[in-house]
Amino acid sequence: MSRKILFITTDQQRYDTLGANGGILSRTPVLDRLASEGIRYERAQPTSVVCMPSRSSMLTGQFPSTHGAWMNGVPLAIDAPSVAETLHDAGYATALIGKAHFEPFMDPFGLYAENALANLGIRPSNRTGSTDVAECTVVSTIWSSRRTA
Repeated sequence: MSRKILFITTDQQRYDTLGANGGILSRTPVLDRLASEGIRYERAQPTSVVCMPSRSSMLTGQFPSTHGAWMNGVPLAIDAPSVAETLHDAGYATALIGKAHFEPFMDPFGLYAENALANLGIRPSNRTGSTDVAECTVVSTIWSSRRTA
């Protein structure tokens, strides 16, 4: 495990909105710097025009027609292949931080734990007692990284 991998995506960002790609309508100095120091994929095409299927494709390496999350709200199968799981198995500490937007809101029977708990009025909590979802993710990520280090 010699390389560190940081995969960053932005939401609803057209190619020409980044200064690094010649965009002039907005200022994106941090993304421009990351683009100048990292790897840029200039001919990449999304697998879907909406976020959940596209993000599921980035995670699995599969098209929506294969992984099954064909529109927003349709959950990715729990047993779908995952680049994060493959990297974790290779010894990397992995984390998903930010708005992943994987919540399966088309779940009328409450088959997914987060929806079943929400239907009962129960919010997630982390080891600090916080119920803020973003904070729970960050705290549990730090805790997991310390355990594997």
